[in-house]
Amino acid sequence: MVSTRTRKIFALTLAAIFVFALTGCGGGSGSKQINLMTWGGDFIPREIINQFEEDTGIKVNYKEVTSNEEMQSLLEANPNQYDLAVTTDYMVDIMRRNGQLEVLDKGKLPNFSNINPVYQGNYYDENDEYSIPYAVSISFLLVNPEAVEQLGAEPITGYKDLWQEELKNNVVVIDWSVEIMGLVLKSLGYEYNETDPAIVEEAKQKLFELKDNIVRFETNTPEDSLINGEAVAGFMYSNQAVKGKAADDKLEPVFPVEGMPIYIDSFVMSKQAPNKDNAYKLLNFIMEPEVSAKISDITKFASTNKAAAEFLPEDFKNNPMLNLSDEVVENTSFYIDVAAVTEEYEHIYSEFKMK
Repeated sequence: MVSTRTRKIFALTLAAIFVFALTGCGGGSGSKQINLMTWGGDFIPREIINQFEEDTGIKVNYKEVTSNEEMQSLLEANPNQYDLAVTTDYMVDIMRRNGQLEVLDKGKLPNFSNINPVYQGNYYDENDEYSIPYAVSISFLLVNPEAVEQLGAEPITGYKDLWQEELKNNVVVIDWSVEIMGLVLKSLGYEYNETDPAIVEEAKQKLFELKDNIVRFETNTPEDSLINGEAVAGFMYSNQAVKGKAADDKLEPVFPVEGMPIYIDSFVMSKQAPNKDNAYKLLNFIMEPEVSAKISDITKFASTNKAAAEFLPEDFKNNPMLNLSDEVVENTSFYIDVAAVTEEYEHIYSEFKMK
């Protein structure tokens, strides 16, 4: 079992390596660079970064992470080495409460007026002081109905169906304890982030029953397991499901009847950011309407930029996984107060994965 302490030591080691790399390439206050960390893959498209670098002469050092907790550890260990991070709503809340984030100067961000008000004023940043909404997604199921039928399983309509014994070694899931415990809790009729010991124990036992059906734990590219036939069903983020469907038209989205989590990933700035002026330039650039529309089209995340709508392609506007129906949105909810459950859920999840 990998302990929380071991994971933190590993994260700090990564931080030290990255700091060394930054030092070696001339990092420091006043330099023509930005130190940015966020998710892997094409979360912030390389061509957008290239365009910004060409327009401004500012180099963007892109650090990929695999979890919000890793991001938090890196920023905590070296707050003066990172400028910007793109992190999920609940982690914005944790970081601001911990005093890790800069209060943003909106006078340096004229394009903030382009951000859709529906994505402002949420629980994690009520007065929009610390964060810039970047990407919106939900988690749901992507399924190969033909393959499910061939295995002799019943059609999948929700999380509860993932426990069918016919699906052994045929399910791929996001690799995060809170997500997976949330999936299990929802399958049992409970809400996310339950702390009642009896409910948590019930969810733990139910979770352990799912182990034989999981073929892969994957955060960045779970859709690949369905595309290559390794799995017939997957729990993933909406942009991943869109990419999976585009690669294989037999794959279909399933919005679980039990409900789905919704996320807003946002830019935040380290309170001790060494290149703040450069960071503001990148933030304002990202919020330009045409740039924002291009980002959404590439990443397949719902846009937070109301001014970008006119620049989005028609196939994006007509995709139900990107432009969510009112019915789907009404069946979503945020993960709130994740810090209160993370340690217990991580303990259960680690035991589960080692089982």
